[in-house]
Amino acid sequence: MKELKDGLSGLMRIKNEASFIEGCITSCIDALDELIIVYNDCTDHTPAIVEQMCKQYPNKIKAFAYDYNILSHNLSKEDFDVAINLPEDSPRLHSTQCNFALSKANYKYAVKIDVDQLYFVDELKEWRNVCSSETQIVWHFSFILGWLFMMYFSVYRRLSALLKKPCLWMLPDKLFYLLTPHYIDYAKWRLKKGTSAIALSGFNVFKDDKWYIPFDGVNIHPPYNGEGDTLIFRISEKTRFFRQVNFSSQTVTEYFYNPYKVMFAGPIWFHLHANRECCWKKVKKVKDEFPGLFVPVENFPLMTYREVHHKIDKKSHTLFQRTLFVFVHKIGINKIINHLYLLR
Repeated sequence: MKELKDGLSGLMRIKNEASFIEGCITSCIDALDELIIVYNDCTDHTPAIVEQMCKQYPNKIKAFAYDYNILSHNLSKEDFDVAINLPEDSPRLHSTQCNFALSKANYKYAVKIDVDQLYFVDELKEWRNVCSSETQIVWHFSFILGWLFMMYFSVYRRLSALLKKPCLWMLPDKLFYLLTPHYIDYAKWRLKKGTSAIALSGFNVFKDDKWYIPFDGVNIHPPYNGEGDTLIFRISEKTRFFRQVNFSSQTVTEYFYNPYKVMFAGPIWFHLHANRECCWKKVKKVKDEFPGLFVPVENFPLMTYREVHHKIDKKSHTLFQRTLFVFVHKIGINKIINHLYLLR
C-alpha cells in the first residue's frame, strides 16, 4: 500500500446524479480532506457538474471516469446471470468500482459519501478532526463508562431480539444522556487507535408542499436512514469491497469487509432518496392517501421514540433496524433543528 496521510477521504461513486451532486458536495466538502469522485456511464450533465466542482475545489476534489458497463441494478435475467458469474475482480462489478475509488484515497481514513444526502458539516467535521494529525486522544477513565454503555446497548439489543420487540424500558432518557457523551469519546479514541469503525446515519426527508419526515412503509422510507453501511474507517489491506448478490431483487451490489468493531455515532445527514425521480410520484401517492404518515420535519423533534415506534410500519422494518433507531433518535433528534437551513 502507498503511504497515507493523516486525515479523511470521502468516496463518492455516481451515475447520472445531476440533480443532487452539487448540493451534496457543498454540504460536506469543508469536512473532508479530499473527495474522490468516480463516475460511470453518465448520460446526463453529471460529468460537466463534476468538472465545475473540481475547478471550484481544485485542492480537494479528484474525479475519475470509470468506463465500464457495470451490472448492478435493473438487470434482465440474462445480465443478472452474467453478473453473478463474473470473476470477483471484474471491472463490471460495482464492488470493483468501489475498490477503485478506495485505491485513489490519499488519507488514512475514509468514508462513503452518498450523493443523495445533505450532510451536517459540523458533525462530520468533528469526526474528520479525530482523523487528523493535530488531534491527540489520551485514554481517560471516563472511557470505562463509554465501554459500559456499549455493552449495555448490546445487551439491550440481544434481549430485544430474544423477546422479538425493542425493550425500550431499558433505555431511560436520563441514563442515555448521562452515558452517551462518554461513549462518543470512547468511540473517538478507538477510531484514532484504528480498532473501531464509526457507523453514521441520518433522517429520510420528502418534499411536497414542504419538507416532511416519512413513515412510508410501502416504499420503505422510515424516518431514519443508515444501519451500519456507512462507516468512517481506517484504510488497510483488510478493508475491501466484495460483490453482494440479492436473488429476490436481482441486484448485484457491494458489501464492505472490515476487521473493526463497529460503533454507532448518530445521524449526520438528511437523506433525499424519496425525492428521486423514480420515487417521488410513488411516495406522493402514499402521502395523498395517508397524510398522517408524513410529519413536518420541524415537528419531528417533538416526538419521542416510543411515539415513533408506535407509528412506523413494523412489517417494513426489521427488529435490528428498530432497536438501532432508538439510538439514532435519542442521540440525534435535536440535530434536525440545527440543520433545517439545508432544506431551504
